[in-house]
Amino acid sequence: MDEYSRGNFEFVKEIYPDLYEKISEAESQAYLDIVKAGRNLRDVYEDWATALIGEYGIQMGPGRATLNDKRKALKDAGKLPSLGDYRYVAVNGDKGDLNGYIYWLKFGNQCSHAEKTAEDPDVVYGNLESVLRIVHKAFRQEYARKKGKAEAGKIGLFDPFAMPIGDHYVIKSYVPLDKPVSGCIREYETCSFTETGRVNKYGIVRVFEKKSMDAKLLQLRDKEAFSEAESEAGIQFDGNVQVEVLSKMNNTSSDYYVVIYKFSRKPQRLTHALLKQLNMEERIKLCSDICIILRKFHKLSTPIYHRNLSFDCIYVCRNNTGVYEPSVIKLDCAKIDSGEFGTVIANVLNVQEMIRQQKLLKYIAPEIRMQMQKGAVSADWGKADVYSAGVLFGDILYGQIEPNIVPSAKLLRMGVKAPMVQLMDKMKNPNAAIRPDMETVEITIREMD
Repeated sequence: MDEYSRGNFEFVKEIYPDLYEKISEAESQAYLDIVKAGRNLRDVYEDWATALIGEYGIQMGPGRATLNDKRKALKDAGKLPSLGDYRYVAVNGDKGDLNGYIYWLKFGNQCSHAEKTAEDPDVVYGNLESVLRIVHKAFRQEYARKKGKAEAGKIGLFDPFAMPIGDHYVIKSYVPLDKPVSGCIREYETCSFTETGRVNKYGIVRVFEKKSMDAKLLQLRDKEAFSEAESEAGIQFDGNVQVEVLSKMNNTSSDYYVVIYKFSRKPQRLTHALLKQLNMEERIKLCSDICIILRKFHKLSTPIYHRNLSFDCIYVCRNNTGVYEPSVIKLDCAKIDSGEFGTVIANVLNVQEMIRQQKLLKYIAPEIRMQMQKGAVSADWGKADVYSAGVLFGDILYGQIEPNIVPSAKLLRMGVKAPMVQLMDKMKNPNAAIRPDMETVEITIREMD
């Protein structure tokens, strides 16, 4: 078995195993399908209220009792734990506060009915997160009633960043370093499981708010970029990575665009500590392998240019012999060289905050920086990727992610061979026309062996 968490509601399994399945399903759909999550939570409310009425022997009036009838009966009998009030946003844009139980009921009703009540909570992620907090508090108090306050005290507070995303359970989450450029608001390291409880796949999940994205370009990405990149598992080593859009731009039941890069082995980020483990020969191989991946991207029938290449896009996994093999991910700024709209998701011109992130800024080719100052970018993105790769190779060979470009003299002093340093100097040439293309870089490195 594994040591990874299954979300915020695992404790419910001990007291209400049937309800746990519905709650867990609702939590896992928060980023992907607000309506489905809300309906599930309403069903949970109904089933829980019915169970409490039966447990306490509360007599209901004649006829079919509604959920609101059950809520009132339990409240009048003093059998509902206190939840307090929670802030909500109504369909008409107004804001207000509602008692937790009423909030839970009204939000569930909004998700279950085609006609929405303008004064009631809107079907949006923020309200769903509030309802999940309400449900968590209610069942934590139920756990205290059934198992004792001491045991309930071991249950942590609700954490929205610990929620599963579909079948993918969160190991770690953070604000991505490239947020100012890519627009990605949250990044997750995840894993999924087999029926026997063993880890099946690892993942890097990237979450974007759709309201801040360009809908027309995102729809093109849905249609073309990932259909073209379906072969990416073949581009990466050993079928190591697959790309899947979990929530598309045209998904009206979600406020988010969500993409996952799925790994067959546990990926590791490119860090100082990892690079220090590698000898020079292993570092050169890592550079060569990254180059092969980028060359294949560039040589697709519809070329893909990364545009946002840096150490932050490289993940490595150990193969069957223990050797690290890289994957190039985070294609969120990628240029798909086809048709009228060649680019996707991010607006690369949005670089003002990025300037303060020197470790990433240094990877941007000088001609791109210059054009950014003018407010428009038209460039040979293949050559821009070559520049970024040249800077990245410097970090890898130096064995440390430096805030500035690693000088060639430093690399020579630490034993990097002159032909490799000369190649990197060409890759980083300020004149894009002088830089080699990625295929030439790959061939040159291979001939050095």
